[in-house]
Amino acid sequence: MFRLRNAISSTKVTVAARFLLDECLPPILRDQKWFYFPIAFLYNRKLDLDFKRRAPLMTKQEFQRAYEDILPMRTTDTTAKTADLVMKSLVGNTILEVGCGNGDLSIQCAKAGYNVLATDLAEGNLKVTREQAERCSLDVRTQISDVESLPFSDATFDNTICLHTLEHVRNLPAAIAELKRVTKQRLIVVVPRERYYRYTCNYHLHFFGAPEQLILDMDLPKSSCRIVDGALFYVAELNGCGSVPQTSRRIEATGWV
Repeated sequence: MFRLRNAISSTKVTVAARFLLDECLPPILRDQKWFYFPIAFLYNRKLDLDFKRRAPLMTKQEFQRAYEDILPMRTTDTTAKTADLVMKSLVGNTILEVGCGNGDLSIQCAKAGYNVLATDLAEGNLKVTREQAERCSLDVRTQISDVESLPFSDATFDNTICLHTLEHVRNLPAAIAELKRVTKQRLIVVVPRERYYRYTCNYHLHFFGAPEQLILDMDLPKSSCRIVDGALFYVAELNGCGSVPQTSRRIEATGWV
């Protein structure tokens, strides 16, 4: 059962499964709790299928504890292709990763010589990140922080990376404003490309169906967004001195993969 659950939760399998469930099934069947319960149970039996309904009424502590309670989740949502694009998009020296998960990307950035601060809402994720850094003899700082209220001064980091995190926040405009505020040069955001459904194998509260939607939400003039491995890959230049990897405000809609 453990091996089966790991296989089901691998990144490639979850992207394919999400496409089949969200695009190929009629919503009247797909979004029934009785239909989705066995799927969620097989994926992670600790998931609260009513989280989307409860989340707006939770205290900050309850919201944070909800994420701690479902750990450990799958290894990462970030594919190798996405990670490679992130590394090619970095500038300067300092990096803030918001929502670092198990820390794989922060570790990769530290190995490349960047000064990295990894943050997450869940202490369990930061513990895993620190253990990885220690095994690799790397200096990766960690800190619990909420993307809706980051405890850093304006324009502190050359790069801010936020991968598979914005879909989880309760106040999306506040989270986006904070990401912009602390970034000096390059802002990189990745979110899954998916339709809204109440019942999912995750705690997503926001859903992004196309690159133009994320560009509108981010509202930065010098930016680009494209679809990579079933996710939206967004890059923006904040100081006006550099250039993003693709043409300013370019949208590449190339399908699910």
